[in-house]
Amino acid sequence: MIKYIVKILKSGWNYLWRQGFLSFATSLVIFIAVVLGTVLIIFHGGASFMTGIIKDKIDISVYFNEQVSMDKILEVRDQLLKEKKEVIAKVDFVSSEDAYSAFTKDHNNDTYTQSLDAIGSNPFLPSLVVQTKDPAQYKVVSDYFRQDQFSELVYDVNDYRRGFAIERLSSLATGINRMGLAVTIFLSLIALIITFNTLRLSIYSQKEEIEIMRLVGAKNSFVRWPFLIQGALCGFIASILAFIVFLVVLFIFRGSLEQLFMGFNPFNFFISNILIILIAQLFIGVGLGLISSYFAVRRYLKD
Repeated sequence: MIKYIVKILKSGWNYLWRQGFLSFATSLVIFIAVVLGTVLIIFHGGASFMTGIIKDKIDISVYFNEQVSMDKILEVRDQLLKEKKEVIAKVDFVSSEDAYSAFTKDHNNDTYTQSLDAIGSNPFLPSLVVQTKDPAQYKVVSDYFRQDQFSELVYDVNDYRRGFAIERLSSLATGINRMGLAVTIFLSLIALIITFNTLRLSIYSQKEEIEIMRLVGAKNSFVRWPFLIQGALCGFIASILAFIVFLVVLFIFRGSLEQLFMGFNPFNFFISNILIILIAQLFIGVGLGLISSYFAVRRYLKD
């Protein structure tokens, strides 16, 4: 059994070297498909990273009338958490004093602080700062506080439209992901066709050898496996080459890419998910090689 496996592996390796240029062309096309698939994985990580940052910074502020007590506002907060717990991620109470202190800290010694000093009083209202689990749910919170029961308590709601920024980013990321996936599938089909035809040429170039093997009693599996190994090797070489290229390029340009993608470091993402990415690359590369090889040999054996 071991000798049988070794012989098949050796035959597949020999087929790969005999068809040097065609094997190189096949590996190159599979390499492009693997590269694009890897780009999609990294882009998905970057889109999730940037969306998460925006989610953390975007919220909805509900301002209460000046005469509303803190106890009443906290009661409203508890009511909101109870009735909309499936929507709310976090609710923070900000007193008028805390709002004043935060503003003066952010605008130290500028014209805004001077204007506040000229007023001589605290113009800020107490508020609840609400973050939702999903950007589309900001309108739910806004509509909740616009009910008649809060008309005498709430001064203003500002404002669920900020959640649209996340929705737009999510829609853009989804659109690019779909487009990239379509291109990856298209290139994968091209890779399948090229690999299929390459192996067909390889099979026909060794037609006499295969016929002799079949005449002496070789089974179809013995004829098929070396070509499957050849296709898998083409995909394996393409996958390893893509892995090395990404590792080197992302390392060299890690600083520039982090600035370009607003703090997202593709190299760190690549290293953090290196096993998943490598498996995905091998799955795409070896998978394309095996599938195309299988159909090429199957068609020949049927003929």
